Formats: sequence, structure tokens, C-alpha cells
Amino acid sequence: MPKRIYHGYALDPFQKEALAAVDAGKSVIVAAPTGTGKTLVADYLVEKAIHAGERVIYTAPIKALSNQKYKDFRNQFGDSKVGILTGDVVLNPAAPLLIMTTEIFRNQVITEDANLGNVSHVIFDEIHWLNDEERGTVWEESIILAPPHVKILGLSATIANARELVDWIASIRHEELALVEEHKRVVPLEYYYFTKDTGLATYDQLWRYYRQKSHEIRYDEESPFSTTTHLDLIRAIQRNYLPALYFVFSRKQCVGKARELAGIANYLKPAQKRQVEAAFFEQFGPEEDWSASTRQLKRLSVKGIAFHHAGLLPGQKVLVEELFQRRLIHVLYCTETFSVGINYPVKSVCFDSLHKFDGRSFRPLANHEFFQMSGRAGRRGIDEVGYSFALVDFNYMEKNPPQKFQLNQLEPLSSQFRLTYNTVLNLTATLNAEQIETYFKKSFSAYHAHLKALNFQAELEEAEAALQAVEHICEHLGSYHCPLKYYPKHKDLERLRRAYQALGPRKQNRVYGREMARKLKSWEKLVAHPPKACPQPHQSLCREQEKAYLRNQQRIKELQKSLSALPDENLFLKEFERRKEQLRQMGYMRGDELLPRGICASHIYVQELFVTELIFSDILQYLDDDGLNALLSGVDFEARKNDYFQKHAVIDLDPVYDIIHYIQGVCGKEAVLYEPRVAGIASAWSKGDSFEAVQHLCNLDEGDIISVFRRTIDLLRQMRDAIEDQALRSRLKVCIEKLDRDEAAVVEIQ
Repeated sequence: MPKRIYHGYALDPFQKEALAAVDAGKSVIVAAPTGTGKTLVADYLVEKAIHAGERVIYTAPIKALSNQKYKDFRNQFGDSKVGILTGDVVLNPAAPLLIMTTEIFRNQVITEDANLGNVSHVIFDEIHWLNDEERGTVWEESIILAPPHVKILGLSATIANARELVDWIASIRHEELALVEEHKRVVPLEYYYFTKDTGLATYDQLWRYYRQKSHEIRYDEESPFSTTTHLDLIRAIQRNYLPALYFVFSRKQCVGKARELAGIANYLKPAQKRQVEAAFFEQFGPEEDWSASTRQLKRLSVKGIAFHHAGLLPGQKVLVEELFQRRLIHVLYCTETFSVGINYPVKSVCFDSLHKFDGRSFRPLANHEFFQMSGRAGRRGIDEVGYSFALVDFNYMEKNPPQKFQLNQLEPLSSQFRLTYNTVLNLTATLNAEQIETYFKKSFSAYHAHLKALNFQAELEEAEAALQAVEHICEHLGSYHCPLKYYPKHKDLERLRRAYQALGPRKQNRVYGREMARKLKSWEKLVAHPPKACPQPHQSLCREQEKAYLRNQQRIKELQKSLSALPDENLFLKEFERRKEQLRQMGYMRGDELLPRGICASHIYVQELFVTELIFSDILQYLDDDGLNALLSGVDFEARKNDYFQKHAVIDLDPVYDIIHYIQGVCGKEAVLYEPRVAGIASAWSKGDSFEAVQHLCNLDEGDIISVFRRTIDLLRQMRDAIEDQALRSRLKVCIEKLDRDEAAVVEIQ
């Protein structure tokens, strides 16, 4: 009998189905819109497993979500039952429920960590991140290498090809998976566009107004359309549609727009304002110790307005999220990352633009991105309807028209599988040749290509059969040897010849006349040889079947081309062997045996070759601790276009570049990502300079500076775990302590 109530909540049909599948001991994938309650399935599984004395791993794509789940589960089960493992925090790692980032789980499965032996389930929150271009490989490797005894629960937003995903996982794990899909939202969403001229409008109303107004103006008149800003939209919705998330795809604009709104609006009563002020004092202490950005954030927050992006200090992010949950923030300007994972429902979601910069160019939002962000709108038990509003400027309507987003046109998940040197080393160390070949055939990419090949082949056979079924069609159909094509072309030639002759000698020598002459010669070649006589009844039969016949011929050519364009099924295996040869050349392997360099690199998960070469060189011993921190801070750091750093000759870079050029000479330019300019801020912080002093050395956002220090700390920990030299291990511990202080220390998880 399926459960109907869980912790006082009446279960929806899809939740009942998912819980029944969990009770049946199956692996389960739950795909449902944001806000429908799919995390309840994870909560049920965790509670069931803990009561049964089993261990569960809960993975999440971002640390903020990991921290949030840790707090939630710790409040439910107590400190002793829950642990967390991220690059920043290690608490109670032997707990029955262990929260971690997906990267750490991937590292455990690829090294066959013995601690996985007594784990019964792994939960992949936001499993659709398998589609992420940069990090999707982590999810794919985690699924492929997860031990057979560990059951999987995957939670996802709506997926276009959920059945394909489930069939892939079932095929590589040789087990039955339950797919539970829900397409209906508990709180339905309504989608509108907004301009100052139209107010809130549907897509069709928007275009109808624009076309009508465009037809009324003369070509020499100025644009009749008003410029629409975020303030216009907020004014239109603030009476009935707050609280709202306002998505802006620029950190700088997040802050600027929040300040502009705070100049004209205040959404908090005096008592609420005092609550916000108290929260700031509790989080940051006396106001004289605050940074300028904290003071600015407070000035906005006391009016119920705030901003949230990756460049904030960790403590600022935590406080904004807390105030938002307490309903003390009514308008939050935020970047896309706020739409991931953590449940911060609102009444409405706004889009400042329907285009975003993806690191290479500005592109339209994909369907799944739009619906992921819109999905935050509509609070269960509070709102009858949620709302999504997109800002549009009529002055750019033709040049940059707004998209019409449709749920039935979601982009399917696709494999982003990439092979790293770390993966090559760990697979070689843990699997035999046959298992490695099987591993690559298990990739979602290989599965997808195999499905495509089967579909193309079936269509090809069908098209070929249809072609064979056509009777009395001769081989010349569709060519100029056939009367059906020859004589119409011959008539066209005669018309063209007459038109050319009518031009006269002077016009025939002009550009268009010479072009007509070239076309005449070309057509004369095509119809130079009249076709053989063909009976009229046969021509009539051909005419009837010509379109279908030629269409099938064209389809066959296209299918053959598609089949030949599919990736080689051994593509990854060939890449694997190529990288192994590079590793042998560099002294990381002898045959299939890992040498000391290879063993070290198998425990480094970022720029593994570069870091290993630094460890095995004599560079580290000539650097003091501050220089070592400065050196490592630039590893895998990619500066943005307008990032600025003051020049500091912190370390001698010549031997470092010798290593970089050596690796790139063997493995290619993309094998090393290093940014030496960031060394100055890491050195200053390591030496004990204040955060304010460090800020004067660059133009990075505060949160980005902290991120540099946290990534360096994480790398230092990886290095410490990868080596056996006790003296160097002790040094690395000191280096960590020099960076892990004050603003850069992890905000305690309450």
C-alpha cells in the first residue's frame, strides 16, 4: 500500500510512486519542475537508511547547496549522524549520512575508496548537471564507476530525454531503474513580457502591439517606443507580485540596479528594518570593522532590497540568503547561480535580459535555463500562481527579438565527457585493459552515438526499401538524361538566350551581361545531349513517382552522411592510449605501472601534471612559505578580460615557465592553465596583510579574492595527501594556516 502522508505532508502521486520504488530497493531517477517537492524523496530515503543502520552519500553541484543540506539534515538527525566533506570543510566524515560535492564523490569512486564499501545509496542532487560543459564529466564518471551495490537516487529538473538517461544508467549498471516524471507544477506559472508601452503582455500581444505601432510611423520619424528599465518593471509588479528574484547576467549590474531601486523604494517597516540591522551586527560585528561593500549591502537591505552574486564575501552571501528566507528581502537582484539547488521560492521571477554571456559570446537563453530560473516562482501553500516576467525593449525588437520559450522544446541532456590525465592514471591503476575498454563504451556519449547509429540504420533500411518498391523507374530519373528534367531546362535556356541577345553588344559587356553569358555556357553543357526517346506512358509514371523517388534518394544520402559523421566508437580508447604514451614519455608510467610521479598525480585533481612537476622539481625548496602560496595561487586560475593586478616580482617565474613549456611540448598548450599575475595578492595575504590592503592590489570582487585563497588551500591539501615527504607535508600545513584566516576562513556552518 503506497504511503499517502509523510511527516504531515499529503503526498502527490509522483512522490508516492518514487517512495514505492525506494521501498522496493530500486535505483530511481526523479525528474520534476522546480518547487514540486522532489527533495522529499531524498529526505525519505535518508531517514529510511539511517533507521536501518545504512550509510548514505548526498552529493550536490555547489558548496552552498552542500552546506544547506548539511544544516537541514543535522537539525533533523543530530550532529553525530551527519557529516560534510567539501574542499573547504571536513566534519564527521565517518557519519552515516555524508554530504559532499559531486567532485569528491567522483574522486572516491575512481580511486576505489574503501569507505564506499558500507554505503547503500548515493543521492545525486541536480543530476542534470551532467549536461554542464565544464563539470559534466564529474557526474558521468561518478555514475559509471559507482559500485554496483550502491543504489542511485537522481533528482533533476524536467529533462527532455529522461528515458534515454535512465536507459543508459540501467544498461551500464545492469539493474532496473525506476523513472518517475512529473510535468505539472503544484503552483502553476504564468509567463509575461514587459515594456513600458504595453505593461505586462503575452508573446502574441507583444508582437501585435509592436507591428501595429510600427505600421503607423513614417520611415523618417523617430522611434515611437519608450525605453524600458528594470525600475519600470518593478514599479509595475511591486504592489501585487513581490517578493521577486530579478535575474541580471552581470555582477556589476546586480549591484547598480539594486542601488537604483533603493533610491526610490523602501519595502520594510521600522521593526523589520531593526531585524535586518541586528542580523548585520551579529554576522559582521561592530560597524567600524565592516568593509565598504558590507556597508553598502546593509544600506540596501534595510529597505528590503539586496544583491547576490559569486563576487560577494562568503559571510555576505550567507546573510543575504538568511534574510531572504526570513522574507526580509522583497527584491533580490541576482545572477544565474541563485537558481541552483537551494529552495528560495518567491512569488515572481524577473529577467533583465533573455541573452547572456557564456564566456565566449552573448547568446539567447536556452529553454532549460529559462525554465530552471522561472521555476523559483510560486510558493507552495502561499501562492495560487507564480509569475515570470521578461523585460523587452521595442527599440531592439527586430534586431534582437525575444524568444518564445516552450516546455515541450527543452534541450536534451548530452554527454560532456572529457578525459583527464588524472582519470587515465586512476583507471590504469584500478582496472585491467578489458575493463577500461568497457568503461569507455559505458559513457553516455558512446551510448548516445550507439542509439543514433541504430536509428539512422533503421531509417536507411526503410528508405532503401521504399526506393526498391518503386516500379518502372529508370536510372536517369532526376538527371538531364531524363526528358522530364531535360526539356524544361532546354526551354529555360532558350528564354535566357533570347534575353541575352536582346541586351545588345554594349550591355552584354557589362557585369550582368557577362554573368548571363557564363550562365548560358553552363546551361548549354547541361543540355548538350538530348535524352533517348522515352514512351509517354513511362514518362507519366515517372512524373507521378518522381517526387517520392527523389526525396528517398536525398534522404538516403543524408542518412549515409550522418552515419559516417558519428564519432568512432573507440574514440575515447584511442585518446586514452595517446595520453598514456604521453605519460610514459614524461616518466609517470612504465608500461602500465604507475611510477612515483604517476602515483602523486593520481591524487591531484586540478592541473595534475603541472602540480606534480612542481612537487618533483627543486622550485619549492627555494621558496619560502609565502612564495609557495603565491606560486600555487595561479594554478588553474583563468583571469577575466578586465581583471587587473598590480605588478609584483614575488617569485622567479623562469623555472616555472620551463616546466610549463616542457609539459605543453609533450601534451599540448591546453595541458596547463596558469596565471602568474594573481601571485601578488596571495603573497600579501600569506604575509599577514589586511584584506583591505590586498584589495588595493587588484580589481577583483571580494568574493573572487577569497575564492583564490580557498582554491589554493584546497590544492595545498591535495598536495599534502599526495606525498609522503613528512617535512614537505608539515610545510604545506603551515602554508594552509597562513591562508586560512580572517575573511578567508570558512564561515562556520550553523
